[in-house]
Amino acid sequence: MSSQVIISKSALVHNLRAYRRVIGNAKIMAVVKSNAYGHGLQTAPLIEPFTDWYGTASAKEAFSLRKLGVKKPILVLSFYDEADIRQALQKRISLVVYDLKQAKTISVIARKLKITAKIHLKVDTGTARLGIKPKEVAGFVDKLIKLPNLTIEGVFSHFAASEDDEEFTKRQNHLFNAVVEEMEWRGIDPIKHIACTAAGIVAKDSQHDVVRLGIGLYGLWPSDKARKVAQFELKPALTWQTKVIQVKELPKGASVGYDLTYTTKRATTLAVLPVGYYDGYDRKLSNLGQVMIRGKRCKVLGRVCMNLMMIDVTEIKDVKVGDKAELIGKEITADELAKKIGTINYEVASRINPLIERIYV
Repeated sequence: MSSQVIISKSALVHNLRAYRRVIGNAKIMAVVKSNAYGHGLQTAPLIEPFTDWYGTASAKEAFSLRKLGVKKPILVLSFYDEADIRQALQKRISLVVYDLKQAKTISVIARKLKITAKIHLKVDTGTARLGIKPKEVAGFVDKLIKLPNLTIEGVFSHFAASEDDEEFTKRQNHLFNAVVEEMEWRGIDPIKHIACTAAGIVAKDSQHDVVRLGIGLYGLWPSDKARKVAQFELKPALTWQTKVIQVKELPKGASVGYDLTYTTKRATTLAVLPVGYYDGYDRKLSNLGQVMIRGKRCKVLGRVCMNLMMIDVTEIKDVKVGDKAELIGKEITADELAKKIGTINYEVASRINPLIERIYV
């Protein structure tokens, strides 16, 4: 393959164990949505001995995990089609609920299957995404408990700014605790979870029963604050590499790439790599990004194309076709690329094209 994403199992296990020490008695839900944040869903079975739950965005992702042989509990955190419900219940997958129609449909299908469906109630404590409002929980739960073949296995919410706004985070956790009290007053003792990677470190009173470990599982920090507060190191699990497919000599004054955005300032040795924005290497890295070849940084020249990019290898002696080029790794990190293009490391990793081969070592 001309481009490969290499995933370190030992790094994933290191990160899980590091979090185990921090969260104490809470269980860990490994969030593997969006192709495991770009790391590939095959990550899931590798870490199964070290996690308690899995979280996916969609039912389709959850089905893929079962197909890969994952046996641990799975929760669909965000969405599913009505056509997915039967299969989800048959595969022992728990479903998020934030609408009464969802719950009624699940109840009807579960009754036909003669099984009890497990649902997790999503509460919107201030992020203004999916979920019912805290003041609506009491009435909503009263309706849920009347539905046959349905059990409220869990209740959860999501922080809006656990890395940055301590007061707002406390307010959200207070609302969440009030919701839990409402449910417990009604005789329901659900699995409680609101903490994400960052909150598990910076807001330890929000750990509850389960911590949803997302970006931290893959060795990336959600924020500088989380990195500073943590008493441990994470190990990035992902390396993205490709290879040189052509080398050419350009004179001073030669233009490079679309729109002629770069002109050589000296005689230049240029290498072409078979990676572009289709593969997930952002076009905003044109004339800005760098890659590693033989331990040296090489600047991206001109526009990043759809499937190709050009780099300056003038300072490296005798570069050849087939030489390895590292796009993300120990030296050039997802955090570095994120800062250069004004985004977050989540986006850099998760946008690596899922069709690129993932190799697990």
